[in-house]
Amino acid sequence: MIAIKEDSITEADGDIQALADERADAATASARGMDVLLLAFQIHGRLIALLAPECRPLGVTPNEALALMALARAPLPVSGIGRVVGIRPNGASVLVDRLDGRGFVRRTRSRRDNRVVSVELTEAGAALAATLVDKASGQLRSGLAQASVAEQQVLIEILQRLVRP
Repeated sequence: MIAIKEDSITEADGDIQALADERADAATASARGMDVLLLAFQIHGRLIALLAPECRPLGVTPNEALALMALARAPLPVSGIGRVVGIRPNGASVLVDRLDGRGFVRRTRSRRDNRVVSVELTEAGAALAATLVDKASGQLRSGLAQASVAEQQVLIEILQRLVRP
């Protein structure tokens, strides 16, 4: 006859429960990650939908508008524009070509490293970007009005962590 101590059974039950809790925590974390991913796509889609009617009369696409608004903050390399807009580098290059051809941006080579090309706004691009920022800000303000300034700052910090490479 095999003798089994009650303590051993209790310890095994505890190990099984800990493993089950660990798996449940992992599943919950995975579900939260999927929620964040889906919400990010929804936010991007909503932003594009908000920008589209404002962009048409100004003769730019929503992606061009996003690029111009990002460049209003600071010059960026073409790859940086791609990251901001959410497109591949070759698509970003085509987008910059279109904006350059219409006189909204110019490319400049870095003095330190000739291989690095930065994109910056022209006067016309800065004026258009200011108009776009004003129109987009008005739309976004109404959506963010329900959140306190502190909540908005937390949201900004979380989103910045998510987009950092």
